[in-house]
Amino acid sequence: LKWLSAALLWICRPSHPAMLLSAVRHGRIPREIVFAVAKGMYGRSRRCFALASKRVMKELNHQYFMRHRRGNEMRIFWITRVNAASREHNLPYSRLISGLWRSNIAIDRKMLCTLAETEPVSFKCLVDESKRIMRPRQLQNSRDLSMF
Repeated sequence: LKWLSAALLWICRPSHPAMLLSAVRHGRIPREIVFAVAKGMYGRSRRCFALASKRVMKELNHQYFMRHRRGNEMRIFWITRVNAASREHNLPYSRLISGLWRSNIAIDRKMLCTLAETEPVSFKCLVDESKRIMRPRQLQNSRDLSMF
């Protein structure tokens, strides 16, 4: 049964769905693996090999695309949270990201979201740095007469 679990891992994690479909068209996946993946399905899709193999292919392709879609949805979620946290400091999300990019601070949206939730002081420092880069004149001291 060791080869069964290894083969299941190989099937359930295709690098590309076309690779999995070509393996079915040109190769042969053992019946045990197909039935192991189709274990929770209803009706003849669980018992009949031809129907089970088609349903398994469809399910695995669906899982592949949903994994990537979930990543996109998480990015939207992180951007929403970072936008809310940066607006608490009177800076929109677009200016925060632009200021961080101009000041060569390489930090992704997931890390920004985590910082905004768990380390508000560190997030405020990043917001201040972004403000300093984006609006330098507005942050200067108004009593500073050295520019005259």
